[in-house]
Amino acid sequence: MGTVLVIDDEQSIIWAFEKFLTSLGHAVRSAPTAEQGLELARKEPPDLIILDVKLPGMDGLTALEEIRKLRPEARVIIITAHGTLETAVRAVKLGAVDYLAKPVDLAKARRLIESVLSGPQASREVERLRREASFGGLVGRTPGMQEVFRKVAAVCESDATVLFVGESGTGKELLARALHVSSRRASGPFEPVNCAAIPETLLESELFGHEKGAFTGALRQKRGKFEIADGGTLFLDEIGDVPVATQVKLLRFLEDRTLSRVGGTDRVAVDVRILSATNSDLEARVASGAFREDLYFRLNVVRIDIPPLRDRREDIPLLVAHFIEQWGSEGISQAALETLKHHAWPGNVRELRNAIERGVVLARKRTILPEHLPESLIRPRSPGSGDPDDRVAEVVDQIALAPDAPRGSLYRVVEEKWEKALLRRALDMTGGNQVKAAEILGINRLTLRKKIAQYGLQRPGTSGLR
Repeated sequence: MGTVLVIDDEQSIIWAFEKFLTSLGHAVRSAPTAEQGLELARKEPPDLIILDVKLPGMDGLTALEEIRKLRPEARVIIITAHGTLETAVRAVKLGAVDYLAKPVDLAKARRLIESVLSGPQASREVERLRREASFGGLVGRTPGMQEVFRKVAAVCESDATVLFVGESGTGKELLARALHVSSRRASGPFEPVNCAAIPETLLESELFGHEKGAFTGALRQKRGKFEIADGGTLFLDEIGDVPVATQVKLLRFLEDRTLSRVGGTDRVAVDVRILSATNSDLEARVASGAFREDLYFRLNVVRIDIPPLRDRREDIPLLVAHFIEQWGSEGISQAALETLKHHAWPGNVRELRNAIERGVVLARKRTILPEHLPESLIRPRSPGSGDPDDRVAEVVDQIALAPDAPRGSLYRVVEEKWEKALLRRALDMTGGNQVKAAEILGINRLTLRKKIAQYGLQRPGTSGLR
């Protein structure tokens, strides 16, 4: 069992850790300030220090620097209420073994603490950030985003190839840039390439360069993105859209770190880290033969999955506050915030950022109200989700505005259309079992049979007695 020093100004946090850690057999000491914690660590070195970032007087990250000077061998876990990638990266860079986000998940804390205390007494001295970075909208307290931050912090000092996977607008390029500026390559170039935006005939030349006379119009030698990014990072966005012929050259580069320009024979050595991203299912593309399996494995050394915004709605207020602060607005009304929280966000964080920017402009940097948000967000909708009402409205509009629109019978036509769709769905859900479908719908089985015959929904080979 070990000795744990808890440094936190919240007595409830200290009490919880004392009770929790002593139940595991560890000795616990505590301090409400960084200064007092440093004094305790100076007198008797603990096996583990649990350190809050936000403290009165000296803050936690500054205290972490002092701990590294005082006790280079000390193992430190940071506690933070600020779910930002910058905090995660700085904490790990300054020597923290890991970090926990508030509110602390005790089950996760137990696994982490036991892992740390059972690990080797190795020093975790690492280089400090070469320069401070602006991480844009990369904030989040949800477990999914915390896992993203943890992985980025873990790989930033290595040269491992990283694959970012996520929908459009989730921040794949922002994360790639954040990883670059937190790495030892920060002083080198960061070259992004959108592989889907470059015609297939030009992509190979864009990436690998070409020699003079390699093709019509090649009037001089040109360096490609790989050579331009030498000493830095190359970010290949939409990697799934790279044609097979170019995939072969990319695989060759990953194997020996040399390339040949289009039309050339000489091999050129290039020192560049490869980060890639996709919003498509690369495994499916591999299965269909559209993407080389060996290249997929070379790119997928470290995979970081970025959750869509709809799966981390708890982060929406945090993101909104970040964007509002960024543009200097007074704030946002609760009604407008609730509207944002209930939107589906198909465009993810990029769409949210654009919505807030519009709100700031229309509100003239005063409080953002619902009417300042995009029209697509403020249409009337049912509580919790506007999607069903929106789809019904679209169908009604299609029927009512058609050239042969029914006059005086719109209600009947719409009713029949939705009733037929509802019956078909209930039958699909029950595998054609009319008894179970009738139970789901809450109607008599004989009534269901009549409507099945009316709409021609009887499946071949099924019996009405099922």
